[in-house]
Formats: sequence, structure tokens, C-alpha cells
Amino acid sequence: MKLYKTTITPLSSFGTTLKGDTIFGHICWAICLKNKNRLNELLKGYEKEPFLVISDAFVSGYFPKPTAPSTMLGENLADKKVNRKKVWLNRKDLQNGDFSLAKSDDELKKPMVTFLSIKNKINRLTFTTDGGDFAPYSMSEYMTVPQDVYFLLDTDKMSLDELKDAFSLVGKMGYGKKASIGKGRFEVGEFCEIESFFNENSNAFMTLSPSSLENFSEIYYEPFTRFGKHGASLASDKPFKSPVLLAQSGALIVPNDDEKTKIQKAAYIGKGIKGHSSHEESVQQGYAIVVGTKVIK
Repeated sequence: MKLYKTTITPLSSFGTTLKGDTIFGHICWAICLKNKNRLNELLKGYEKEPFLVISDAFVSGYFPKPTAPSTMLGENLADKKVNRKKVWLNRKDLQNGDFSLAKSDDELKKPMVTFLSIKNKINRLTFTTDGGDFAPYSMSEYMTVPQDVYFLLDTDKMSLDELKDAFSLVGKMGYGKKASIGKGRFEVGEFCEIESFFNENSNAFMTLSPSSLENFSEIYYEPFTRFGKHGASLASDKPFKSPVLLAQSGALIVPNDDEKTKIQKAAYIGKGIKGHSSHEESVQQGYAIVVGTKVIK
């Protein structure tokens, strides 16, 4: 599998955070809209061998700090409150385990700004609010700077051009909540192949998206529950999926020698998920690309 990176430039605000498993679902829909049989072909055997693994979107040039005890990251316990705000590392510092060089949102000039937009429902026949009460509601949205997204692609199953076309279509159609009113639009930059995320000093691995972790000898993570919902043509018939418990992005795996060899060979961890929806063909990305790092054992 080959590792690629692209940078997306937002063209609107977003109602849904850019998580790898949700981006994967959108790309599957983009493929399906062009050729459903092609999507079914790509998804054969997905539970064990993915054709594509997608990361979350991160501030361009940076990665999140791993979820792990401060002692493993070499942080001063007296500065716990300060350290909690320092959540961004460049690739070099992450791979070398230089967690003291992490930056906060303020240091990166607030790369993401969340706000509430006030809306109201209008009856399209009367052009007034229904009933006697004026009942506005709020919706959380966010604006963000350009973001990097990473793709681990099996080019024997799917070409890079096919991936580019599908992801560009997602950017034009809109991502996530309220895409039908213009939210979640973005422009896709060039795809470039990059080097492996591992080096000889790596003694741990960090995930880049929510994942279904296997039975590793030592792991650290925050739980993340995905309350999934179908879109497009499946949105009108039993749209809600069963909740899926995952490990949040930034999970840290401290492997033994056998596990380390296996992870470096695959460049990802996790598994594909099925059985969480009344639509049997539905799949969930439980895989995650991993980055090698160095922690204090």
C-alpha cells in the first residue's frame, strides 16, 4: 500500500468534524454514485484487508499529541494544565518523541473556530414559522484553516486518479451535516506520495483516526462512540446505525517485538466493521493509519 497526503482548503463552514471514518463513508458514496458495482467490488474482503484507510484532517503540517500518561511523554507534572493545551506536533518532533515542543491552538493562531448559528424553520407554503410560537434553534459550526488528510491506498485495487475524483466530488457536494445548504465544501489540493511514518527509533505507534483496536500488549486511548447515520438514498429508510465503540484518534500502542513487526509491515491497525446497520451492505472504517513515535517506557 502507498501513503499519500493532500491538503484541503475550506470553502465554507463545517457542521461535522473531519474524521477519517466519516470521510471514508463519503468517498464510498461518491464511488457509488458513479458505479455501485465498482464500490461492491472494492468492498470485497474489506473486513480483513482494506483497499483504503483514511486519516482525520489535521492542521496543515501538524499531528495531534498521543493520548498517554504525562510520564510517558516526558512532561512536567507540575505543568499539567499547560500541557493539556499543547496538542500539536510537527512530524519530526512526533517521530522523535520531542513532546515538549508541542504547540497550543493559540500558538497556531486558533486554527479552528467554533460558533453557533441561529436558525428557524419556515413553512415553504406560507413563508412563515408554523404555529404561534417563534422557535429559533442553534447549530454548532466551525471554520478552519487548510487541513492535511492522509490516505493509505492499495493501488492494485484502486487507482490514485479514482481516489482523487471521488474525494474532489465530496468537496463539491459537501461533507457532513447540512451539506444540502452549502456546509462542508472544500477544495482538494495535489496528492503527493510520502515516506513511511516509521523510523528506527520508533518504540510506539499513534493512530490517525478512530479505530477498532486489536488485543495489543499495551495501549492507551480515549473511548469514542460513533453514532452513525446513513445519507443519500439510505437516509429515508432506517437511517440510524447502531452505536460503535472505538478508540479516539491519537491512541497510543506500545507493542512487543512481534506486534511491532506486524504493524510496520501493514502501516495500519484495526479492522473493518459490519453488522452495525439494518442495511447489510454497510461497512464502517475501523482501521487507522499509524505514525511511529518514541515514548518513555
